[in-house]
Amino acid sequence: MNTTRTSACIFCGRVASIQSVTPSVRLSCSVCGLYEVTTGALGILRNDVKLRAVAFAEIRRQMAAGVECPQINLELINKLKGL
Repeated sequence: MNTTRTSACIFCGRVASIQSVTPSVRLSCSVCGLYEVTTGALGILRNDVKLRAVAFAEIRRQMAAGVECPQINLELINKLKGL
């Protein structure tokens, strides 16, 4: 039995369907699209509005490049932070 769960989209706050893809989650938002984020990156993004905006721009860049399901992980977060 498949049960669809929902959560708030990390970028726009609207309801998005969520799938657990351990250790990450896949969100499908009607506004932001389909993306996957690791639980570690999700925790950081929830607490940093500016970094969240930069990560959203990266998702859009990946989508424009043809990536079907952009992925946000700690490695990318550190790159976006300039570490």
